[in-house]
Amino acid sequence: SNMADMSEFLVKNSAVFGPVVESSTAFTPILDSRAGPDRVRPLLELSAAAITKYQSLTQEALNTVPRELLSRLLKEALLRSHHLCIRDLISRWPWGSLDFNEIYRPQHRHHALDLLNWRSGRAQIIVDSLLNCKSDALQVVDLRGALPNRKATVAFAEASLQSHRQRRANKDLHVYLNMWIEGRSVELAQNVECLSTQGTGIKLHPCQVVTVFVGYSLVKLMKTRLDPKVLTGLELKSEMFESASAFSTFVKEFPKLSALSLPNFPNRRLDSAGIQAVGEVLSHLPGLRRLNLNSLQVKGQLRQLLQDVQPLQHLNISHCRLSPPDIVFLSNSHHAKALQELSVSGMANFDDLCMLLKSVSQQLVWLDLSGCEKCFRGEFYDLMPRLIQQCTFVKLCTLDCRGNSYYVDSETTVCKVIEACDEIITLQTLYIDSPYGYGGEMRDRQESAVLDILHNKSRMLNVQVQDDVETWSTLFKVSWRDTTM
Repeated sequence: SNMADMSEFLVKNSAVFGPVVESSTAFTPILDSRAGPDRVRPLLELSAAAITKYQSLTQEALNTVPRELLSRLLKEALLRSHHLCIRDLISRWPWGSLDFNEIYRPQHRHHALDLLNWRSGRAQIIVDSLLNCKSDALQVVDLRGALPNRKATVAFAEASLQSHRQRRANKDLHVYLNMWIEGRSVELAQNVECLSTQGTGIKLHPCQVVTVFVGYSLVKLMKTRLDPKVLTGLELKSEMFESASAFSTFVKEFPKLSALSLPNFPNRRLDSAGIQAVGEVLSHLPGLRRLNLNSLQVKGQLRQLLQDVQPLQHLNISHCRLSPPDIVFLSNSHHAKALQELSVSGMANFDDLCMLLKSVSQQLVWLDLSGCEKCFRGEFYDLMPRLIQQCTFVKLCTLDCRGNSYYVDSETTVCKVIEACDEIITLQTLYIDSPYGYGGEMRDRQESAVLDILHNKSRMLNVQVQDDVETWSTLFKVSWRDTTM
């Protein structure tokens, strides 16, 4: 559905979790990209899918197949929502740890995100299976890759909390996960209570936390419940801190952070002393690799903020009102050769944008240029091809160009940019404005019109028309199916 397709846009600039690929149906056969677009999954995975279709076959497999194949069976049972098979596999798990990140390998990450809505009760099934595990071996569960949003977190936290209240567990299970904590009193209380170490049952260990509209009093409470040795990601989406000093004091408690999104400081501004305080605390995070400045107005102070920070792989400097000295610093800094993901939404100067992208283009994998209409000055369809020619994109997979034109003339105009992007041989996905209004009909005709113009391209293209529910606009999602990696 279009709503499902838009899920990646809602969190695409998250410093904690990074760009999120979109969901797909769990009932679609998995293509083996290594063997070409027409080859389906290996025979082993087909066999696993057949076994987990029936509980009786799964139960027999538990006693006969090599233990090394159980993770494949569990993956198929999860992807296809076979609850009884999920329960049997987890309840008799023979090892001390169960790693869902290993089960959902990178090439199948898009299937893992089918757990976004958890409509089929996977959270409750997994919790029940963990609580009723018949083996004493299982002690640690890694669910970071299987709970990708707030709804999933809440569902799992509720189920875990229920296990404590009913005293159903006779041993401790340590579960490592990502958590979304929002400003709804019931959810807040449940999430915080689940972090308690009291009683026997499932012990939650948040590795990455996103907080939304949370008061500072709760932040102090969270600080006593979060493990500094475990927490690696923190996204502070609300105005929780009155000053940079208060923020710095809080962050110093978590020295292992690898991903951080700054809070909304009052008026999104800090004085020179505040910038210095934030820069100092960032410099004392040796593992920091992902940073979202969250629209902080750093005009002329980017050097003071980032010069002592470890080389960053992901940086979001959207709407930060960077000045030419900021661009010169970043283009020549130690971050320039390390950046793989960059968001520069809202940049207002085309020459500055060219200078920056020239310095970082060779290693960029993901680039967000959305909302840079001031930068392109109404000439996006002429300037964007010029920008691509000036840069050396040899690894770029995803390019977001939405919101860069006040008026889209026709499919032909859009295709000028698509043709320029076609020269980036590694590019897999492009988002670009559509000339059609929000919620328009005849989507098939719109997609066909673009494909007809681009029919002579050597690379295989797929074009989808999507509605952006946040901006009430329509866009094209262009996918290259034979990308060279």
